[in-house]
Amino acid sequence: MSVIGQSVRRAALDRFATGRGRYVGDIDLPGMATVVFARSPVAHAELLGVDVAAARAIPGVLAVITGDDIAGFAPQPSLWNLPGQNHSGLKALATDRLRYVGQPFAAVVALDRRTAEAAASAIVPKYRALPVIADMDAALRTDAPRLYDHWSDNVVGRPRWQAGDIVAAFNNAALVVSDRFTTQRVHPCSLEPRGVVVAPDLDGESITVWLSTQSIHQVRAGISECLGLPEHRIRVIAPDVGGSFGMKACLYGEEVILAFLTHRIGRPLRWIETRAEAFVASTHGRDERVDLALAFDADGRIRALRSTIVLDKGADPYATSMGTAWITGAVMTGPYRIDTVDIEAIAVVTNKTPTGAYRGFGQPEANFALERALDMAAPRLGLDPAEFRRRNLVAPSEMPYPTPTGIVLDSGRYVDLLDATLERFGDNDAPPSSRRRTGVGIACYAETTNFGPSPLCKLIGVDSGGFDITAIRMEPSGHVRVFVGQTPMGQGIETVLMQVAADELGLPIEDISIVHGDTVSSAYTAYASGGSRGAGVAGGSTALAARRLRERILRWGAHLLDAPSESVRFVQGGVEVTDMPTRRIGIAEIAAAAYKAFSTPEGLEPGLEDRAAYDPPALAIAYGCVVAQVAVDLDTGKITVERIVFGHDCGVQINPAIVEGQVIGGLAQALGATLFEEVRYDADARPLTLSLQDYLLPLASDVPHVELVHFETPTPFSPIGAKGVGESGTIGVPAAIANAVQNALGAASPLVTLPLTGERVLAALSCDSAPSRASG
Repeated sequence: MSVIGQSVRRAALDRFATGRGRYVGDIDLPGMATVVFARSPVAHAELLGVDVAAARAIPGVLAVITGDDIAGFAPQPSLWNLPGQNHSGLKALATDRLRYVGQPFAAVVALDRRTAEAAASAIVPKYRALPVIADMDAALRTDAPRLYDHWSDNVVGRPRWQAGDIVAAFNNAALVVSDRFTTQRVHPCSLEPRGVVVAPDLDGESITVWLSTQSIHQVRAGISECLGLPEHRIRVIAPDVGGSFGMKACLYGEEVILAFLTHRIGRPLRWIETRAEAFVASTHGRDERVDLALAFDADGRIRALRSTIVLDKGADPYATSMGTAWITGAVMTGPYRIDTVDIEAIAVVTNKTPTGAYRGFGQPEANFALERALDMAAPRLGLDPAEFRRRNLVAPSEMPYPTPTGIVLDSGRYVDLLDATLERFGDNDAPPSSRRRTGVGIACYAETTNFGPSPLCKLIGVDSGGFDITAIRMEPSGHVRVFVGQTPMGQGIETVLMQVAADELGLPIEDISIVHGDTVSSAYTAYASGGSRGAGVAGGSTALAARRLRERILRWGAHLLDAPSESVRFVQGGVEVTDMPTRRIGIAEIAAAAYKAFSTPEGLEPGLEDRAAYDPPALAIAYGCVVAQVAVDLDTGKITVERIVFGHDCGVQINPAIVEGQVIGGLAQALGATLFEEVRYDADARPLTLSLQDYLLPLASDVPHVELVHFETPTPFSPIGAKGVGESGTIGVPAAIANAVQNALGAASPLVTLPLTGERVLAALSCDSAPSRASG
C-alpha cells in the first residue's frame, strides 16, 4: 500500500513533545567560553576608533577583537547577485562606519556570559555622527547622503521587465486603477533565536560549527570564503532548529567571528542571541511598497500592468540582496492573463537593520497590491469580485502559460478552485449591527515553488545551483538510510522524504531513516531549505535515487533466484519471478547477500547504495484562493477575523496532515502581519521595537477556524508531481482580509497600508469622501 497521500505521523513528534529536542543552546563542551558582541548604539556614524582597554582588563576576559583584527577577511558573500547590482563589501565587524543600530563592531570572549556582557559594556566606540537615511524616500532623493562612498547613489539595483505596448494599452483603457500599496517591516520571530557553537578539532586545522541554520552547505562555503579556510576543514552541523522562516538562510557575521576566534584561541566558543539582540541583529522581512496601475477593457479584462517596486534593504544588501524585490516583480501578474507590463524593482539601502529572506519572499507583497487593486476596480466596472477574477484567470488549456516576466504557470485549475472555495464558504449570514460591520473578501494567488533550476539561477544572478542530491543505502538488515541536504526546522520534511523513499522501495516507513544536518554525512543541496523546494526538489532526488536502488535490488534478486532479469519484478518486500510468484526472495535476504558478496551479479559491486541529483526543469507553481469574513468595530477600528476558507493546490500531497499544518501555520503568520506586527523606527532610524512587549504577535484566539479545500494538480516539473506548500499560507491572506475589511467599510478611503491597525481603519472611515484614484 502506498504511503504517498497518507498522514503519516511525524518522525520526531514524540521527541519534541517530551522535551528531548537538542538545540544549539543545549550544546555544552568542556572548556567552552562565551562570546558577546558590542553593537552600534547609533544609526549612522564615522567610526574613529574603539577603546577596548577597560574590557581587556576585566578578570575572566580571554580576548577582545575589533574590525582591525579582521582586516584580512574577505567581505561576506552575497547569494543573490543580480546583473549590475551594487555590493557593500562589509565584513563581519564594522570598520570605517557604523551603519545601523545593532551592527557589531567588537567581540568579547570570556569565561562566562556575565563577564562577557560586562566587558562588552565597557567597550567605548569613538565616532562622529553622520546624516541618517531613515527610509526609502530619503534614500532615493538625488541629494541624499550616500551610505557607501563607492556607490553613485543608494540604489542596490534596478531589474526591469517590459513586454507589449504599455503606452497604447493605458491610453486605450476603459478604466485605469492605481495606488501605492505598502507592506511593513516585520520580524521573523522564530521560537529559537540564532545561536552558534564552534570548536577546534584535534588536528588543530579544522573546526566544527553547530548552528541554528537552514543552510549548512552555504554557511560552510561562506565561512570558507571569509576566512580563507578550505571547506573540507569546516564541518557544519544543524541540530534541532526551532523555526527559521527564511531568517536563518544566510551566513551572519557572528558565525564568521566565532569561527575565527576558536581558531585563534583554541577552545570551544558559544554565542546565543538574546531576544533583544534578535530585534536589531537578525534580518527583518518585507518593508516594501508597490506603486501599481492596472488598465482594463470595458468587459473587465486586464490589458496592462505598470508597477514600481521599492524595497528597503536596510544598511546592507546582505546575502539575499535584491531577491525579495526581484521575486515581487517576477510574480506581479499573479495567476492572471496579463501580457503587457512595465515593471521596475528598486532596492535601496537605509540606516536600518538589513532585511532578508522571510516566508513568502516578495510574493505576499505583490499579491497584496494586485488583489487590492482588482477589488478597487470591480465595482467601477459593475462586476462581482469573483466574476471579475474568473474572466482573467489563466485556463488549464492555456498551460503551460508563460508570463511576461518569465514565470511559467505549469498546471492548475484556477477557476475551478475559486468556485469550489466560494461554494464551501456559502453565504454571509452574519447578523447586522449598528456599531459593527461584517465584510467578505477574496484573493487568488500563484506561488513560485521548487526553486531552481540551475540555469535560471545563473540567469538571474543567484550564486548557486538549484539542484538537490540524495544518497541512499540499504543496510545488510534491509533497512534504509537516506542522506539528504534539506534541514528540518519544524516543517516535517524528514517525514515527507521518508514517505517518498518508502513508497519507491515498497518498504514500511519504519524501515526508513533520514540523515540530515551535517556537512560530513549529509548529501549536498545547492540552494538549501528555502524557496518551498523541499518536497518537490529533494523529494525528486530521493525518488530518483530510490528508483535506482530498486533496480539494483531487482538485479540482485534475479541473480539469487537464478532467473533472467527480465523475468522478475519488484514487489512489496522483495523480488519474485513474474510467472511464478512462489519463487520469491525477501528484501532482508537480498540485502544480506549483497553485503556478503559470496556471489555477485555480473556488472554489479557488493553492497546496495545509489545516489541521484535532481535539478528541476522549471519552477512549479502552486496556487490558491482565500475567502475571509471579518467584523469591524466602528468605535475602535478593531478587526476580528471570523472565518477563513482556504482553497489550495500544491500538486501531489505526500502527507496531507503536514500540508494542512503548513497552510494554517503560514496563514497565522500572515494574519499577524496583516493586523498586528510591525518593526518601527523613529525619524532618526532608531529602533522603537526592541522586545516582545513592543511587537504584537497574534494569539491563538485571533486565529479563526480555517476550512481547507484541497485540489491536487501534479506539476510536470517534478518526478513525484509535488509542488511546494511552505509559503502558501502567507501569500493571499493579507489581501483577502484587507478586501473583507474594505467590503465592510463600504465607501471608506482605500486600505492600502499594512498592518490594518484600528487607527488606520478609523482614519479610512473618517475619509470616506476622499476622491477616487481610478479613471476611465
